[in-house]
Amino acid sequence: MYTRLVSDELAHDMEDDLAKLRRDHPAWKFGSVWATAASGPDARRLWASRDGVLLSAWTAAELARDISREDQA
Repeated sequence: MYTRLVSDELAHDMEDDLAKLRRDHPAWKFGSVWATAASGPDARRLWASRDGVLLSAWTAAELARDISREDQA
């Protein structure tokens, strides 16, 4: 079985970006999933949902922009 190890600093940064998204956009629900490949680095995809709308992005900044656009629509 393969277990991915994440440094404490990286894990902290990942929690911080989700915590900031939750603070800045309290009406939305957030989460993340990992995309893995045997030959390449793993990558985290963030998601946000509200009222049947699902957004996803590779970075917290990109997701925040998408949420702002959706909120203004």
